[in-house]
Amino acid sequence: MSPFSTKTNPYSGWVYDHPERLLAEPEAADLKKRLAGFLVSLNDKNREKARLVFDLGCGSGNFLIEQALRNPETAYVGFELRFKRLVKSAEKAEKNGLENVWFIRERAEEFARYARPGSLDRVHVNFPDPWPKRGQWKKRLVNAAFLENLIELLKPGGMFFLKTDHSGYFLHVLEQVYALKNLKRVGFSNDLHRYGAMEPNVRTEFEMLFRSKQKPVYFLALEKTASGRSTG
Repeated sequence: MSPFSTKTNPYSGWVYDHPERLLAEPEAADLKKRLAGFLVSLNDKNREKARLVFDLGCGSGNFLIEQALRNPETAYVGFELRFKRLVKSAEKAEKNGLENVWFIRERAEEFARYARPGSLDRVHVNFPDPWPKRGQWKKRLVNAAFLENLIELLKPGGMFFLKTDHSGYFLHVLEQVYALKNLKRVGFSNDLHRYGAMEPNVRTEFEMLFRSKQKPVYFLALEKTASGRSTG
C-alpha cells in the first residue's frame, strides 16, 4: 500500500497502488515512454496497425476497457480526475490482463499536453458536464480552443466522437464545428439508439442509463481532412 493515506477518501491513496496502469501524477514524458514501450512490444505486423486513442473523462473505464479488449494493437489513454473511478478502472485493466491501456489523473482540458501533432487516431468525449446555464458555457470542454487542439493533434483521417444527453450542448458543439476547416461530419444522430450509429458502438455507463430511461443520446463523429470547410 502507498504510505499516503486519508480519512476522507481512501482512493486518493490507492491511486498509487497501480503504477503500471494508473498515472496518479502524470508527466507527458512518462506517458510518451510507456507508449513507445508498447509499440516495441508489438510484432511488426501489429505495429503497422498500431493506433493511439484518448478518452477524455473516461469515468469508471468500462468503455475504454471494452475498446482495449477488442483492439490489442491500439493504445488507449483515459483522462479522469475522480480517485475512485481511476482506481476501479485500473483494477479492471489489471483483472483483464490489459497492457494497452493507461489511466491518468488529469483534466480533460489538458489533453493536448500529452500528444504530439498528428499523433492521435481517435478522441472520445462521452457525456461531458453540460454546464447548462449560459454563464457556465465557458466551462464546457468542447469549445473553440479544444477544437483547435483537436485539429492539430489528430492524424489526417483521425476521428472525434461525441456523445451527450444534453441537446443544448450538442447544438453548441455543432455551431462551433461549422465554422472550422479541416473537420468533416461523418456521423450524426439526434437519437442514437433509435436511428442507429456508426459501428461498433460501445455503450458507456451513462449511455445505458439514458437508454433505460428512454432519453435520447446525441451523437457526432468528425473526421480530420487535409483541407476544406467543415460540413458540420
